[in-house]
Amino acid sequence: MENQINNLQELEELRSQVAEFKNRMDKQEIVSRHLLNEAMMGHVSWVKHMSIWGGILDFALVPFVIYALHGIVGVSWAPVIFICLVLMVEGIINFWNFSTIRDKHLATDNVLSAQQRLTNFKRREKLYTFGVIPFILIFVVWLLFDVYYGTDIPLPSGYNLIFDFVVIAVGLAVVVYIYHREMRSLNKAIKEIDEFNKNM
Repeated sequence: MENQINNLQELEELRSQVAEFKNRMDKQEIVSRHLLNEAMMGHVSWVKHMSIWGGILDFALVPFVIYALHGIVGVSWAPVIFICLVLMVEGIINFWNFSTIRDKHLATDNVLSAQQRLTNFKRREKLYTFGVIPFILIFVVWLLFDVYYGTDIPLPSGYNLIFDFVVIAVGLAVVVYIYHREMRSLNKAIKEIDEFNKNM
């Protein structure tokens, strides 16, 4: 009888220890999840801001492009309409892609779902970036042809193609910088989710 009472007390003590251990583990997981969310949101916030402001800029540039290229420079309508359509499509894609990684989607209980969303966002950004480059190159060649050969636009004396190529090179450098920073931020967020999953 005494042995039974001792066994019951030991069992009760063991249950209490297991419950306390589980409670500590749950608290640790909650803290870890909170830290993960903060780190992930920190890495992704820049990407989201770029997507939002990039989309706004795309739509804001449309009237400016029409006025500058057609109204001031005198470029024909075809390349102007072409670049305006590219800008509007880019703006729509930016807003849609951003909508897939909003805070409410990333702050889910399932970290694998958040990781999948970030991975899909990254893949779409890559596809879009490398897909739009040929259209931009077509536009640049078309625009230069239109300015230099397709119309009788009077150019300032001493004006040459070197200025155009410098502007194009600077523009491409900015795009490459933004793209690489975006990919680096996404990679950091995805890596932190991987490390969190390994430690849990």
